[in-house]
Amino acid sequence: MTSIVEFGRPDTLPASDKRLLLVFDGGNAPGYSSVAVALTEEAARRGFEVWAATEGFRSLTADARAQPQFERLIMSRRQRYSLLAQGIPARSMGRRVLDAGSDFRSERYTGFLDRERRKQAAVTFKEQGFTHLICVGGNGTFEGIKAWLDEFEVRPQAGFVNVSIDNDLEGDRAIGFLSGVETGANIARGLYEDAYTHKRIYILEMMGNRSGRHALHCAVAARAHLIVLPFFRFPQDVLAELAEGLGRADYALVIVAEGYEAERRRKEHAGVSASVFLKQQLEGAGLRDTPDKRVIAEPFSRYIRGIRPAFLDVSAAFLKASLLLSAFDEGKTEVMPYVLAANDVGVLDFASIRREDGVERAFLPLLDRLDLARFKTWILDHFISLAPHHHRPSRAPAPAG
Repeated sequence: MTSIVEFGRPDTLPASDKRLLLVFDGGNAPGYSSVAVALTEEAARRGFEVWAATEGFRSLTADARAQPQFERLIMSRRQRYSLLAQGIPARSMGRRVLDAGSDFRSERYTGFLDRERRKQAAVTFKEQGFTHLICVGGNGTFEGIKAWLDEFEVRPQAGFVNVSIDNDLEGDRAIGFLSGVETGANIARGLYEDAYTHKRIYILEMMGNRSGRHALHCAVAARAHLIVLPFFRFPQDVLAELAEGLGRADYALVIVAEGYEAERRRKEHAGVSASVFLKQQLEGAGLRDTPDKRVIAEPFSRYIRGIRPAFLDVSAAFLKASLLLSAFDEGKTEVMPYVLAANDVGVLDFASIRREDGVERAFLPLLDRLDLARFKTWILDHFISLAPHHHRPSRAPAPAG
């Protein structure tokens, strides 16, 4: 019987001054594979030897579980066969541009919060002969690469690509955000039409643990009648107005972000979802679920994370890869490419990038289609503008005070 092939590691190969490691981490989102293809194609064209950590940050620590820990990424099958024949683990990325999910991941790796694990990762990076680093993910992954770079004796040339459903880094539109909104809005609109048909009130819970930006954009696009964001803490008079307004409506769609009253629910209502909790609040304020007019709480689902990317996100993936590798050619390091519009692109230094959990202030008037006066006043009284960075539009963050 033929024995199982043991693949070689990067350190068994001749040294290279352009050995690039890609690390994919964080929550899944549409477009991870698109970015993997884009970075592989663009980097290989510029003479890089491209590798991926098979389990994200975990692969560089003693907690690595998968073998091999690193895979060569190439574009053609013919090159893959050649590398496999040499005992080099290789994956052809040429036709994977629309794949959902990510090949190079595991469960979220909280071990990287430990400085000793990050030190291990820095040693592994050097021992394997890597010279350049690009991490791909959302805000958590971005914080991970920044903390990791502090553990290197000599910091490698490094970059970051923003991929996230949440879109929570200032100055960029995350790859995956538009794909998530398109699919999420379709789901919401389907419930809108069902509400119209049967004269119901649906309370749909959607992704959004901190800012609720995904829920907000899906809800506005689907024309929801009321949008409830994570940082809302309604006083009783506002809840009474919401219940009265929905009771008057012939039908309605309410979108509530998954993070709504999260801390209170954990402490006082363990296991109760945001949509069920809001339904209970409205019921306490007078909105009843009756056979003649149903009030239905729809549960939260994460399946949006696993959809295929929209072509707009694929386009952004290739543009960001080009911007980042061009910045490398210019000698820049610790930069993130940003794409906001066709003529609003570039790279940002790590030091200038901040987490952005606010909501676009211009959207605040669109939270309510029921003409709720107390709700509108409460919104205006409990939001402040953030000072803009990079000349970007200001956001409205969590309530002041």
